[in-house]
Amino acid sequence: MKPEETPACREYTTPPLREKIRLYALALWKVPFYRYGEVGNLLYTVGKNILDGVILFAMFSMAEEEIKAAAILGVVVKYAYPGITIVSAHLTSGFIDRVESMRETMRKIRRLVRAYVGIGTGEAMGGVFLVACYPPVFKALFLETQYPSAKVIIVALYFLHHFCDGSAQIAEGRCWFKVIEIKIRQGEIQRLSENFWVIYALSQNVQLILGQVFLWSSLAVTNELAPHLTHPVLIGMLAFGFLALAVSKFMLPTAYRLRLCS
Repeated sequence: MKPEETPACREYTTPPLREKIRLYALALWKVPFYRYGEVGNLLYTVGKNILDGVILFAMFSMAEEEIKAAAILGVVVKYAYPGITIVSAHLTSGFIDRVESMRETMRKIRRLVRAYVGIGTGEAMGGVFLVACYPPVFKALFLETQYPSAKVIIVALYFLHHFCDGSAQIAEGRCWFKVIEIKIRQGEIQRLSENFWVIYALSQNVQLILGQVFLWSSLAVTNELAPHLTHPVLIGMLAFGFLALAVSKFMLPTAYRLRLCS
């Protein structure tokens, strides 16, 4: 009796860049969950990088020249953020394990979408704390605050920004990956399923490039207008960046609520 022959695996060829872009566009067009979630990701990228470009330069200048807290702010980022990452990753991984233990796909989706409401709230709060660090806003809110109290406040605000935004980003990354795994990798469109990692990687690259463009362009504008931080252009950029960031992660839950995706 002849041993059963193992069918040969179909050879996979990495598509060229033009085809990768077509696959990315096809996923946006054919998978509503991906479309609304990815639009939210792009909005967040634009908003967050505009805020960073406008606020961080001015905030660190104020912290160095007036409050003498620039070094402390750097330490907060370097040593506090890993702790935030550890705790957030631990809690999020437990949540994802519970989601994966569910048998019904739609129940998984409902839990993930519900988690997005908390993620959006966290990122919006992170945006609020970051905007409060912008020198004109900081001075308006804490006008009577003198050193060393001003140092404590600016460090606390910056820490709260990282706590809210950082923990929300860690949770969002895992939840988003699970959503697209269900809707694309395990979805009905074979062409997208077979190229899941291509689509995922291209999406990450698009966000990275977009973020750099808006970060450096907003930083250049801020540097040019630095003596006049209440200039209408800077205030307009600040408002647009915060609005984009604040609504970004609510795109998917809103679309799900309105039955634009299922």
